Amino acid sequence: MRLLLIDNESSLLEKLENILPKNTIVEKWDALPAHYVGDEFDCVILSGSKNFSAVWNVNDFANEIHMIQTTTTPLIGICFGCELITVAYGGTLTRLEHKTQGIKEIHIQNINTQKISSVRVYEGHHWVINRIPPNFEVLATSSDGPEIIKHTLHPIYGLQFHPENFVEETEGDDIFLKILSSLAS
Repeated sequence: MRLLLIDNESSLLEKLENILPKNTIVEKWDALPAHYVGDEFDCVILSGSKNFSAVWNVNDFANEIHMIQTTTTPLIGICFGCELITVAYGGTLTRLEHKTQGIKEIHIQNINTQKISSVRVYEGHHWVINRIPPNFEVLATSSDGPEIIKHTLHPIYGLQFHPENFVEETEGDDIFLKILSSLAS
């Protein structure tokens, strides 16, 4: 599986690389060509960011947003990456009064069985999804709102949490790797 990891200046990049296959290609967000679509990869992963807001930096991330909107390659956005997907497809975000940081419980809805299970994930963000974009569904929630979103027509997922952090204490990496595996098959 050929993976492209777009580094949006994540402070957790090394941890993310540790849970991905070793042949993953890493590109900096600001090195993407203007009309890049990533079609030579099996999946594109958008990292989190320690420096940016998807709301206040839309113009700076125009190339990445264009790629999100035009690629036919499966796509997974993590935290900031999820927020970019939300903005790119017409959803809205709300800034929290206080940053959410730490291990938190989320509730995953199994679409097939209607069963809800709770898992622990690591959160580290200032923004939450206020309104999901058209043609997206919510697969998991927390007290802050949507935690996993999925496009209903295309293989695009957004995870509002960090699956790469505290992998021994949380199940976020398991969820992420299951989604990644489902996109590869």
